[in-house]
Amino acid sequence: MKLKNNKFFISPSDLNNFVACKYTTKNEIKFHKGEIRKNNEAVDSKLWKRMGLKHEAKHFNILSKKYKKNISIPQDIDEKERFNLTIKAMKDGYDLIYHAFLIDENFRGESDFLIKTKEIKSNVYGDYSYEVYDTKISRNLRPRHINQITAYSFMISKIQKILPKKMYLIDGSDIEHEYKTSEYLDIFKHSKSEFIKYLSKIEKEKVYPEKCSFCKLCDWHDECEKIWEKDNYINLVAGTNKSQIEKLKKNNIKTIEQLSKTKLLPTKLKINAETFERIKSQAELQEEKRLTGKSKIIIINPEVGNGFYKLPKPDEGDIFFDIEGFPRMDRPFEYLHGLYFKDKGKYKFKYFWANDFTKIGEEEIFKELINLFENHFVKYPNAHIYHYAPYEKRAIRELASAHSTNFPKGDIINDNLLRNEKYVDLFTIASQSIRTTEKDLSLKSIEQFYDFKRKADITKADISVEMYDNWLATKKDKYKQDIINYNEEDCISTFKLREYLINNKPKNIEWLEKNIEDKKDSDVSKKYRKKDTTKKSREEIDIELNNKLEKIKNKTNKSFVENLQHLVGFHWRDNKPDLWEVFDRVDKTHIELEDDTECIANCVLQLNKPKETNDGYLFKFKFPDQNYKLKKGSSAFDVHSKKDVGKIHLIHENLDNNILEIFCPKKKDRRGNLYPPPQLQSLITFGKGYPPRTPQHADALNKFVTDYIDKKGKNYKSIMDMLNRSNPDIKDFKNGSDLINQDGDIVSQSIKIAKNLDNTCLTIQGPPGTGKTFTSAKIIIELIRDGKKVAVTSNSHEAIKTLLIAIENEAINQNFNFKGVRKISSKASEREWNFIEDKKTGREINLDDYQLYAGTSWFIVDPRFNKAFDYLFIDEAGQVALATTISMATSSKNLVLIGDQMQLSQPIRAKHEGYARKSSLDFILDKKDTISHEKGIFLNITRRLNEKICDYISTSFYDSRLTSDKITKTRSVKLNIEPIKNEGIFYVPIDHIGCSQRSDEEADLVEKTFNKIINKEFKVGEKKGKISTKDIMVVAPYNAQANNIRERLKKKYDEDVRVGTIDLFQGQEAKVVLISMTTSDVESLPRHKDFFFSRNRLNVAISRAENVAIIIFNEKLLLASANSIEEMKLMNNFCKLLNFKTNYK
Repeated sequence: MKLKNNKFFISPSDLNNFVACKYTTKNEIKFHKGEIRKNNEAVDSKLWKRMGLKHEAKHFNILSKKYKKNISIPQDIDEKERFNLTIKAMKDGYDLIYHAFLIDENFRGESDFLIKTKEIKSNVYGDYSYEVYDTKISRNLRPRHINQITAYSFMISKIQKILPKKMYLIDGSDIEHEYKTSEYLDIFKHSKSEFIKYLSKIEKEKVYPEKCSFCKLCDWHDECEKIWEKDNYINLVAGTNKSQIEKLKKNNIKTIEQLSKTKLLPTKLKINAETFERIKSQAELQEEKRLTGKSKIIIINPEVGNGFYKLPKPDEGDIFFDIEGFPRMDRPFEYLHGLYFKDKGKYKFKYFWANDFTKIGEEEIFKELINLFENHFVKYPNAHIYHYAPYEKRAIRELASAHSTNFPKGDIINDNLLRNEKYVDLFTIASQSIRTTEKDLSLKSIEQFYDFKRKADITKADISVEMYDNWLATKKDKYKQDIINYNEEDCISTFKLREYLINNKPKNIEWLEKNIEDKKDSDVSKKYRKKDTTKKSREEIDIELNNKLEKIKNKTNKSFVENLQHLVGFHWRDNKPDLWEVFDRVDKTHIELEDDTECIANCVLQLNKPKETNDGYLFKFKFPDQNYKLKKGSSAFDVHSKKDVGKIHLIHENLDNNILEIFCPKKKDRRGNLYPPPQLQSLITFGKGYPPRTPQHADALNKFVTDYIDKKGKNYKSIMDMLNRSNPDIKDFKNGSDLINQDGDIVSQSIKIAKNLDNTCLTIQGPPGTGKTFTSAKIIIELIRDGKKVAVTSNSHEAIKTLLIAIENEAINQNFNFKGVRKISSKASEREWNFIEDKKTGREINLDDYQLYAGTSWFIVDPRFNKAFDYLFIDEAGQVALATTISMATSSKNLVLIGDQMQLSQPIRAKHEGYARKSSLDFILDKKDTISHEKGIFLNITRRLNEKICDYISTSFYDSRLTSDKITKTRSVKLNIEPIKNEGIFYVPIDHIGCSQRSDEEADLVEKTFNKIINKEFKVGEKKGKISTKDIMVVAPYNAQANNIRERLKKKYDEDVRVGTIDLFQGQEAKVVLISMTTSDVESLPRHKDFFFSRNRLNVAISRAENVAIIIFNEKLLLASANSIEEMKLMNNFCKLLNFKTNYK
């Protein structure tokens, strides 16, 4: 930033800082006015800049050989002159312009390179235009780098009158990365507009520095810290989050002193009572230090099972462990493992360092670490691995999964360590056992209490990341040694903390030992991996397959074979996160588990005696507002005892007073005598239990892999066509031609294509309201009519039922009879069908008895069904993992994938490599939004979305290929709530502070708008009516906000109101949709930004609307730094909604 004559001249870097934190700009201005001083630039920073210039010069030499007509713009002349020379060079048609200087009013910047392209023509230059290339010495490309090249691309679009289609970054590894400019432009323009607006009224802006995620990276953090210290500001209380701070501030509690002395009750503050007691106690301690100047630590009495109760008995072989990782897109690159342990009676430090920034380099040191662990625990079977915070345990799990193909032993050894609870997180124990006068519980803050003093040059983790980046670029030993010294001190400090906790553990608390119940749990784990000694183990099979694949690998098939290697063992790996979370939850308190969406936490039993029914007992609980995925019929798994106690019978959501009923079946002994009712805990958390075993999925997948090894996959051509992304093989059809004429009758053409499939794979992509279920039903009836055996599957019983209902209805309409069977779960209720039978066990189903078979993947992968079907239809294929698709496809000659990867997807839980990370549709579309004309069928006409809504959905998600059916013109509403019109999308801005999962301000606005819409007129064809509650859908990202809105509406409307999260409404529609995004800003988000800003979730939410979609959100959500480039793309898509902004109140 420059300040001349009270005018600001800004750069993309200034914009990045503003987006990260507004107060950064305030500090910059104070600096330019001489009010504060900036720290001297570090020697490392200067060196980094020099390396960057060297990297840039190297690539100029490379590029200048390729682009002979090149020019370098001088850097030592006036900015306007540099800009004019850049414009002249562009006009003169230079192929390469080095140090191009760009100006857009008070916005300016220097692009490393502009390179001429003839892909896009410019109205200014004729048959060419320019694209931006920039170099970065870092290998860790970040959103700020993308924002920079987007800024340059935007500025050259002003000159050449057309936006560059692409832009490029060349990283420190000399790898060129390509980006679509349009995927980042909207968020850049919004941020720039807000920045300029902010600067224009900077003197009037009253901004107070708040803690945010940018603090640890900010040059001005010390200045803000001085302000907080001076004001004794509330955000200095250790363990508080932004939502809590804002709730306190709303009640005029703005200082630590005020919090320590407040008489307000937690109910008034809307903070959980236990949480409030903790933060108030913390405030009292910190206030005491402020007044006395003395640091203090106190021992607190933890709940039974927490804190000191988690300390194992010390052992001679205990290891103290720390990992250093380098950020990447998918997961960190773990480049250093440090261990501190006793060897021959003396403690020593040992480390493993990755000498290469490659997968092999990471794998080599992981192997060394695992081999050390294996040998060490043979010698010291009662030892444990101590670490501080969950990073190490999570990292080892991910490493074991990522490298399981080449090093399955790592997976096995780590499984045993995790099962035997060898990892001990001292942060969890400390946070539940001690409280201090310090601002946080980092090792650096609490080391004073166990008298540990650091000597290493590096003091913070983010500096170690910077040092590793420096080492990668220079290979200088000093950088490496500084990081190793830092890691060693972390390991020793972890040891010292463990010793402190041991010395202060209350004598009445025993060492952690596995009790009888724990041993049973251990047995459960063994059952989970029950071995048949007559068969090869899972690990042996996986190793054998991978070795065979390695032998047939060559230059032609290398990529294909490597991806098959990644798929081997998929189902076991993908179950692991769920399995280990069962064990992780045991260490968490009921309050901590409220943030776990796989749980309904903090449930309080209402009556000691349950209600008795004919076949069981009903226990009634109350639970606080929270987000959860459990639903009626889910298993009721007690997370702390790790036992199934029954199933969820009822969930009744009622703001701050939710009801949960648990059904426990009656049980009898061998003589038929009834056992007494079970005794459930008075306070309990129910969560997701052990994942189901999937051996038949793995067997089916391995069957295909074996066939590929032996016969190049000839027995499973449809799978090979899918994995090769081949065009469908269709009889009497020219390969490579468009499968259908989009202007013709798509259904009849789709039937013809499907009937002529020749042992191949066909994709049918159906955006919202395009009738994919209707089309599928029509195709399936015709195939059955032709004597084909057809199987139908999906990711859920509900989706299968929906498709089967459509098939039966179509059969009835055509007066056609067939015989079908549906495999349902043993606990499910049977349904009355016309042509279909429900069976609860697969053994009851014979292959020769039916024409249509339906069931989830567990049914389809039955080995009896190998190549048994003529067609397998997988509905909602975007929610089915590629590996599971392969497993199921072994049952059929032809494979038909139906779905839409742009709607809700099934998250793949584990960290997989290659193809294994994708669903079948994500894999086939290969980062494209729509299926190409020659590869599949795109249902391009929606009967739901009117033209205005369709235009946004089509442009944003479907490559502008989706159009509205003429029937949508016959539907209308008359809302009369200006400025919101009677059709289209409308963004309603709202301002609030500190809202996370609940916003009363947005709930008030939704209620007010809902009331205005009710009883307004609608028209469908010639039929008129009044809008009722069933015609309006209200969507929120969180259950807490959905409950908040529902309770308000239920006070006025007797009938059911349609309010819920988007997961509840996929496949449904309404005349009007109201969307409350709830959260105040990114810092208040309870979950990751990729969930909140998900393209898929936004698509589903808006595309529920037939006539009007009203989306309410705080614009501050869009003024935030993205954590990754992918997050930045998601936020950019959200920014497009600003084009629909209204002034509706």
